[in-house]
Amino acid sequence: MGRRVTFILILCGLAGLYLFYLDLQIRHKFEAHRWNLPSRIYSDAFYLYPGQRISPARVEKKLKRLAYKRVMRPVQDVGEFYRSGNELTVFLHNFSYPSEEMVGFPVALRFDRETLSSLQRDDTGEKLETLRLEPELIASIFDEKMEDRTVVPLSEIPEELVQAVVAIEDERYYSHHGVDPLGILRALLTDLLHMKFVQGGSTLTQQLVKNYFLTSEKSFWRKFNELWMALLLELRYSKEEILEAYLNEIYLGQRGTISVAGMEEAARLYFSKGVSQLTLGESALLAGMIRSPGNYSPLKNITSAYDRRNFVLKTMRDKEVVSEAEYQRGKREKIVTAPPTKPPLGAPFFVDFLKNRLREGYGDLLASEGLRIFTTLDAEAQEIAEAALTRWLDEFERGYPEIKKKREEGKTLEGCFIALQPETGSIRAYVGGRDYQKSQFDRVSSARRQPGSAFKPFIYLTALGQKGDWTLASRLEDRSFTIRSGEEDWSPRNYDEKDHGTVSLREALEQSYNIATARLAIDTGLEEIVDLARKAGIESPLEPYPSIALGGFEVTPLELARAYTIFPNNGIRSEPVPFTHLVTRDGTELERKGFKMQRVVPHEAAYLMNSLMRGVLERGTGRSARARGFQGLAAGKTGTTTDTRDSWFVGYTPDLLALAWVGYDEVDATGLTGASGALPIWTDFMRQVAIGRDPAGRDPDFLATDEIILLKIDTATGKRWERGCGELFEEAFIRGTEPKEKCR
Repeated sequence: MGRRVTFILILCGLAGLYLFYLDLQIRHKFEAHRWNLPSRIYSDAFYLYPGQRISPARVEKKLKRLAYKRVMRPVQDVGEFYRSGNELTVFLHNFSYPSEEMVGFPVALRFDRETLSSLQRDDTGEKLETLRLEPELIASIFDEKMEDRTVVPLSEIPEELVQAVVAIEDERYYSHHGVDPLGILRALLTDLLHMKFVQGGSTLTQQLVKNYFLTSEKSFWRKFNELWMALLLELRYSKEEILEAYLNEIYLGQRGTISVAGMEEAARLYFSKGVSQLTLGESALLAGMIRSPGNYSPLKNITSAYDRRNFVLKTMRDKEVVSEAEYQRGKREKIVTAPPTKPPLGAPFFVDFLKNRLREGYGDLLASEGLRIFTTLDAEAQEIAEAALTRWLDEFERGYPEIKKKREEGKTLEGCFIALQPETGSIRAYVGGRDYQKSQFDRVSSARRQPGSAFKPFIYLTALGQKGDWTLASRLEDRSFTIRSGEEDWSPRNYDEKDHGTVSLREALEQSYNIATARLAIDTGLEEIVDLARKAGIESPLEPYPSIALGGFEVTPLELARAYTIFPNNGIRSEPVPFTHLVTRDGTELERKGFKMQRVVPHEAAYLMNSLMRGVLERGTGRSARARGFQGLAAGKTGTTTDTRDSWFVGYTPDLLALAWVGYDEVDATGLTGASGALPIWTDFMRQVAIGRDPAGRDPDFLATDEIILLKIDTATGKRWERGCGELFEEAFIRGTEPKEKCR
């Protein structure tokens, strides 16, 4: 007898210990706040304003990218838009920005041909100076489960959705204690009646335990744990806490390879709105989909979706959760689904670059804490840049026999592209290579290549900054010479293998004459050139050798683009910025990225270089950009290295700078110059990325100061032009450096 009692006591003790272990598991995960949430990376917001050069079709395309639904009647609900002629009406989505919660409202946009003429709230009639469309989701950073989930509190979930879920999944939810014997018995009888598995007896609490703590394995032991954990969960936590967890946990479909979990993400997937904005009919459908998301998805089987929704509504009416009038209203609702799911923008090279920047400070938090990262990327510009790079690399491989032959031998032509906003350093587009699936090597930040003639502007800038010793009208000798450099003789050669005699400093850069540039570099001072390049942001090793004049050293495209910001930015260097805000799931700001600026050269010297490099596109090596259809104000410089191993173009407007590079990773000749290789990609991009007016309606321009004067000069001599002289050109000078002598 004593042994039996002892055995029973030991058994009870072991059972108690096991229940204590299960309770610890429940508390640890439930109170640790439950889920590993993916971090989300967003593009920059998109701004609209009266006077902006933009067409209704382009705005409509942007709205579709943001999953707005086009309707054929005036807008009534969040996430809808309606177009009638040159007027668009949009009901904006709600969106949580780092510094504010935006609540959607209807707004009317009116256009005059290709210009946005007015913005007005459609509900109040208030005129708006600007309108902000929410950012696009670029990518999510998942853990190994690949679940997309946004956690929302129970208070933000409509009561109708809660009632629908309880009615259809667990009508006795508020009266049982985690396990419902009556429900199990009823399910068993139903299954026996149909001679197959028709109805489950699991409560909402048991479903949560199975999905959240256990696996879907069908075994006695798993079911045993499920029953006890359900009881323990209900002992520890309130019905509301359990229901909130369930509604955020439940599986409701797929977005590509990603599992959609929870009602918030499901509402966005199927209806392009937040869960708090669901109608009665939409709530009933989501509740009905819990049983089988694949079979009842309105994106796959609209007939089954209607039938399931109406069944849930009828169940709610029969259980007096909704009235007859509400039931009929819900049945009359048309199911208006979100546009076909488009994968996030992706921008994989940019995402990797961003993650590398964040990894040191945040590490594993990126895949578990639901951080939101607001980047500077322009989603439209990114898509255009990716397409332009791919299109032209394909074209080169079809149109150039040598490149085509190398392709057939397995050697792939590569390229990269980056666009920056000079004023802030914001990265607007970032393409690290041709195909991320085939090569994840990021050529923007990691490839080290010779810049060739793309480095020449820093030589000319150094010369122009030397207190009036040089002007754009100064004369240079473009005649062959040899100089001793270290242990060897060095003799620069022009690309066309010709000497061009005496030329102006302007002509030497516009036509990219190597000999004249090398003479200018030596006369200016190689140490001075290295010093200025360092200040401009080139961190790669530089040596004061004559070959620096022709870009005979290696840089990354990222640092060359950074160095070029001093030109459109009036002599101020800006650091590339990939993101502006990093916030937690509850909106707490972890980091705000400021813009770093540093003056490198005086404003006037930068203006002269802008004038000089405008000439590259008007008359020089970049003039084919005009023939290819780019008509806007811009400046820039081509770059070609020895044996055409690297093709570069760096060009800019006052508000956008972009760099394109083409070459082989293995460093081999392409036969492409900067003008024939990189420039077409740049032009293709810039033609499509609108250079709009500012709100005052002015066209952008490079800013001059009062110290800049324009003077008519004789192109043959660089002296002041008078009637009877040769060809006239209006040249820019810093006051006090203009020529005094007149031509004869």
